[in-house]
Amino acid sequence: MEGLKRSGPLQDITIIDCTQALSGPFGTALLADLGANVIKIEPPQGDSFRPLPPFLPDYAHASGPDQAGMDYGAPFAAVNRNKRSISLDFKSDDDRQVLLQLCEKADAIVENMRSGVMDRLGLGYEVISKRNPAIVYGAVRGFGDPRTGTSPYAEWPCLDVAAQAMGGLVDANDDLVSPAVADVYPGTLMALGLVAAIHHARLSGRGQFFDVAMYDSVFTLMRTNVAAYGFTNYVAKKKVAKKVTKNAPRKNSRATSLVPFGLFPTKDGKVAIAAPQPNHWRNLCDAMARPDLVTDERTRSNGARVRNQEYAEQQISQWTGSISKQEVFEALGGKVPVGPAQNMEEIFRDPHISARNMVDKFRPPGDNPEVAIGGNPMKFSNTTTGFYQAPPLFDEHRDEVFDEFGITRPEDFNS
Repeated sequence: MEGLKRSGPLQDITIIDCTQALSGPFGTALLADLGANVIKIEPPQGDSFRPLPPFLPDYAHASGPDQAGMDYGAPFAAVNRNKRSISLDFKSDDDRQVLLQLCEKADAIVENMRSGVMDRLGLGYEVISKRNPAIVYGAVRGFGDPRTGTSPYAEWPCLDVAAQAMGGLVDANDDLVSPAVADVYPGTLMALGLVAAIHHARLSGRGQFFDVAMYDSVFTLMRTNVAAYGFTNYVAKKKVAKKVTKNAPRKNSRATSLVPFGLFPTKDGKVAIAAPQPNHWRNLCDAMARPDLVTDERTRSNGARVRNQEYAEQQISQWTGSISKQEVFEALGGKVPVGPAQNMEEIFRDPHISARNMVDKFRPPGDNPEVAIGGNPMKFSNTTTGFYQAPPLFDEHRDEVFDEFGITRPEDFNS
């Protein structure tokens, strides 16, 4: 805005922001608010959040510097302030070279594409770090990146509702949590991790790759629940609603501008499904053996499904309600953003959790068995983080800390 200048404690940091939608842009918006020079890289069609309503009256519905009016709605505005935008086509050799030149003078680059996408474009961490060994490469992914721990779901699509369900938040609240906590919280952790990695790079001259997984982040948000299960191995049993095939999702379990995007009943609980995009909707219809819904005027597009939300969700509920949440997960996994509403026992058994080192175990003092607590969701390729010291006993380290800081103990003053 005219008359205003970038300010804040991070004015000396430059970030190349290749993220779209919500999780990544939320994190880079926090950094931009703190003064970072954030250059937003958008594909030729623009960030997928630009065309989401509500809009102001002069919404132009098109991108480009020559357009009159605005080319974005409120959701985009919410997470992209204080940034500058340029458009690059990563399928173009020339534009890829532009990105590499930007990275030569940047402190960090961050993206939230599916695992392997940037690598296939020739823009992965290993390529970029050759141009700038001190650069930090951050990523937000649904299930993390193989560089820091290979999840069995590494290349699967993931959206907010699926991560909320898989990470235990839905089970704890018996519903989804708004607004989009499984996007917002991973984005926040990404911002923290980025600053930490840049700090290390400036001390050492060496950058690194790091990532935050949406699933891991929600699991971390549930940290006290994780520890409670890790200490007791107890999960409170919940009643499963009967006759679920006749029930559509409750209104507070679903979005109103994206359909389907919410919780659906199963024979043994709930499952989150997000399929507003055309390819995901086709995959969902194929799994349900309902090809008619791809062409039905009531369900053929997201707009049509929004207008006929009750009908569209009823068709899905009839299918999910006839099978278990695991059967839904197996039918849609890797094809549609999906996640069963898992309790802690189910999460602890999930191979993703061990692959990503999301549970730490230790033996407490005294005659106690080994217990488990949650791990760190910020995964770094070089500066490995993790559990190294048990929670302290009260005043346990008094002498150690006083000696470390050269402090005379109060009890020694009069001796």
